[in-house]
Formats: sequence, structure tokens, C-alpha cells
Amino acid sequence: MGYYASYKAVFDAIKAAIETKESIKTVILGERFTVGALPKAIINAEPSPIGQAAMGEFTETRVRGSIVLVMGDCVDAILEDRSLGGVVFDCIPTGFAPGEIRFKEKTFYGGVVRWEAILHYG
Repeated sequence: MGYYASYKAVFDAIKAAIETKESIKTVILGERFTVGALPKAIINAEPSPIGQAAMGEFTETRVRGSIVLVMGDCVDAILEDRSLGGVVFDCIPTGFAPGEIRFKEKTFYGGVVRWEAILHYG
């Protein structure tokens, strides 16, 4: 598997983990979307530094991203399997900024969840 496919597999695994939560109606990963079914999780990529892994000939990428809107269920989804089904060495939530959004006479509680995964490639 090439580097980009390995990198993208991390985001696909994050999306799959969040989709297991019944409280989240829609999960978006790098695509256009409409308001549609709420609550909605929007997964965004963030800059991901690449360096030499501590051992061997592997590189180590700190894959970083954020999930906008939903609630603590996103954190729970990541913590249920920190290897994301074996896709990465480890994945942890690194920040949680709770908030609320009022839309169409309803209040949705959520905010931003930041996460980081360690991807070894080589």
C-alpha cells in the first residue's frame, strides 16, 4: 500500500469508528455536504509532520485531524480501539472544546474534538 493510501486509511478508520455511534446521524469526510440529518460529524485533516521512526527504516507520521460538531461520542469512538482496527500504532484524542450550536429551533451540543494517530510507514 502506498503512503497516501496508508494516510487515507487512518481517516477512513476514524469515520468508520464514529459511524458506529447511533447518536450521530451523518459522518462527513472531505466531501461537500448539506445540513441534512443532524447531528453530523465533520472530519477535517490537519497538518501532519513526518519524521524518522525511533527504530528501523520506517517513517513516523503524526496524522492529525479534528471532528467538528458532535459530542463526546466521537471521543468514545476513538478510545474504543486506539489502533483503529490495526491501521495505526496508536490514536488518541488530544483536545475537546465543547460548545453548542443553535439551528432550526434546536440546540445541538458539541464542539471540536482534536485527535492524533501515529502511522509507521516503510
